[in-house]
Amino acid sequence: MDKMHKSCYLMMRVLLLPVLLVLSLNIQQVMAFEGDYVWEARFKTSLAKARSGHQVKDQYAVGDMYMRGRGTAKNAAKALYWFLLAAKQGHRKAAYKAGYLYLYSSGLPTGASPKQAFPWMRKAALAGYAPAQYELGRLFFSGKVIKRSEPQALKWLGRAKAANYAPARKAFDQMVKRLVKTQTVFIDQNRAAK
Repeated sequence: MDKMHKSCYLMMRVLLLPVLLVLSLNIQQVMAFEGDYVWEARFKTSLAKARSGHQVKDQYAVGDMYMRGRGTAKNAAKALYWFLLAAKQGHRKAAYKAGYLYLYSSGLPTGASPKQAFPWMRKAALAGYAPAQYELGRLFFSGKVIKRSEPQALKWLGRAKAANYAPARKAFDQMVKRLVKTQTVFIDQNRAAK
């Protein structure tokens, strides 16, 4: 009886495994479809509110959905348009994302340049948004978009670090070590020259 029990158990495993696999694939497809449907509905609702011009949070949401391709196709130019509308009304995350798109996105309108990121990053950073403070610090340190300024870089990275923004902690500490090392080399060179 024991052998018979084992063989039935093995047969059930062999037969049920493919059935369970097929069922799990179908459930995932249904969940993906349902998720797409929910995002499409959110997009349509937010777009209608955003077009009224009074719903800043919906303008930001529409920009974010265009940026991520949720509920609509990805479109950096349209995302930028909606982020700029919200940012001009004081939405700090929209200002940050507008700056982010200017810095890192392709597919923006002709004439868009990374230099246009600076005022939007600065606006978001001044409003206390830590990711923007971090990016602004990086911009000042790199000198690619604006004139390099180590004191400004430390200031903004320090603010983002104080806000407990994890990437800023590491960047700030690395910058301080680099500056201390550079300063030590400079002092040693001056001593050797005398």
